[in-house]
Amino acid sequence: MMMKPVVTTLILAVAVFCCTAASAGSVDIGYVDDAGLDRWLAGGPAEVPTGETACTPAKFDATSSCGDLLISNHSSQAITISFSTSCEEFSTGMHGAFGILGPVHVPLPCSAMNVNGHLEPGESCYEQVEFWPRTGDELHTAIHVIVKSASGSTKSEFKFKGTSQYPPELQAAEEVRQRHEAELAKIPHVASVELNNDDPHEIKIDVTVMDEDDIEDVRRQVPPKIEGYDTQVTQYVHHAYAE
Repeated sequence: MMMKPVVTTLILAVAVFCCTAASAGSVDIGYVDDAGLDRWLAGGPAEVPTGETACTPAKFDATSSCGDLLISNHSSQAITISFSTSCEEFSTGMHGAFGILGPVHVPLPCSAMNVNGHLEPGESCYEQVEFWPRTGDELHTAIHVIVKSASGSTKSEFKFKGTSQYPPELQAAEEVRQRHEAELAKIPHVASVELNNDDPHEIKIDVTVMDEDDIEDVRRQVPPKIEGYDTQVTQYVHHAYAE
């Protein structure tokens, strides 16, 4: 089961829009890949999006980077920022609290303690997007950036695609998992069918359930082995990032 994130690099895309408010100026929202973030922090521009952005292929039990969303408040009002995603395997934000003591004159992550989703006029922040897959399936999401001010709210959408890159032994197990996923998912109370390689010498097919009380019932219906791979039944664990 996938529990610990790490980070890599990616591709680029951006969107820019105006937060409408009388004489309030604009709120620019954009996107850069990880390489472009340093240029943006130094005053460089974001780029215009060209559809769906591909995240760096994720290794098994690891996250990959999808780049960074950029928010600049050029209006005359303070704004608050929040993010939403349509797929649990994609996330925004930092994994752990972070802040800088004293005056700050450079953009920080929007989720940093110094910012906490709040931008005064003239300030900017950025937020990293990551992909953390449970399986080797290709996944897609729409991430929304919601900006609110005293004049109202507006939302901008960014589309991302996540793929996985497994070593040969995991790829072989993934192909078995995919062949049997549909039949296992038909068992009542099954939440997902994943791979587990917590034991470095053995890859297991992990059938998860939402309620711990259903584990024994599901275990009786799951074959002990599938194409040579041992199976297990465990409780589903949501992806959780520390705030």
